[in-house]
Amino acid sequence: MKKLTSVAVALMAATSAAQAAEVFKNDTQSVDLYGRVYAGQFMGTQTDTAGTKEGSEKYGANQFIRFGAKGDAAIGEGMKAIAQYEVQMNLQNTEKNISDDAGNLRTRLAYAGVKSDDFGQVTFGRQKGAISSIADWTDVALSDGYGASALGNGSDNFATGRASNVLKYSHKFVDALQLDASYKFDGNKTEETSVKSADAAYGLAASYALPMNLSIGAGYNVGLRDQAGKDDAKLLVAGLMYDDKAAYAALTYADGSDFVENGIDHSGWEAALGYNFDNGFGLMALYNLREEHDKVDNVKYDQVDYYTLGAQYKFNKNLRVIGEYRFQNVDASVTSETKNDYQLAARYDF
Repeated sequence: MKKLTSVAVALMAATSAAQAAEVFKNDTQSVDLYGRVYAGQFMGTQTDTAGTKEGSEKYGANQFIRFGAKGDAAIGEGMKAIAQYEVQMNLQNTEKNISDDAGNLRTRLAYAGVKSDDFGQVTFGRQKGAISSIADWTDVALSDGYGASALGNGSDNFATGRASNVLKYSHKFVDALQLDASYKFDGNKTEETSVKSADAAYGLAASYALPMNLSIGAGYNVGLRDQAGKDDAKLLVAGLMYDDKAAYAALTYADGSDFVENGIDHSGWEAALGYNFDNGFGLMALYNLREEHDKVDNVKYDQVDYYTLGAQYKFNKNLRVIGEYRFQNVDASVTSETKNDYQLAARYDF
């Protein structure tokens, strides 16, 4: 673990000193390094350990360092071999815990494949599933940890976000129609339990870029539960996005059948509205609402209901400071974590 940490720091130091991502390039190959240093703090009312006092869902430090590498190499006329690796080290704990606990080092992406100018790209490994191309339209919070809560998708969740063992095909036709298809192979876990990170899944998504900076898209994902007598997890996502580089607006909708949990259906809405000014200031507002239907008890309730208001200032393309406040509307009968919270952060990208 200590050796991995030393390598990460060395890579970051070398890259940030050069202020450039490209570290190697010739006529047939290229390698880029990139990364992020994030120092944030969630603030609010902390829920007690017994869960008897209402508090904030998020509380305390939110600090991490992330770095990655992208590479490609020509293998024929119009063909390239491609690969990407990305890792994140969470830094909330003490130095001793960071050194001893391997759980602080998380591989986000690790895949390789081939890319054709005419036929698209095929990749395999840890990467995003197909419907992420639509769901990500509203995953645009200025700070880390807010937003993307209502649709039901996420990392290691039936390949609706980042997941391992994923085979994926992507292609953009005539610079307008984007098609993504993915299949997640079974993670070879025991058949007695159903694990979202291990079960097989497949997904398909398509989006179309209309004139006037407008895009529409939809996707469908199915998680194949191993456990006998349990229904497959199904999720439909649709979205609309406007982006002219200054103004940004997006709306996504999800309809899930036994997706959040077997026996529970849900519908979710996420909305985003933001603007980036020429002087470096940026604003973003988000809204997340998810209603769940417990089919066993035949009851409906809002599991997620909040909106956020955020602002940031970019000193340059590398450094920014962020403040984001979340207003909770969820009922206390659903969860004890109902209080508003906010986050202050500094972020450096290279």
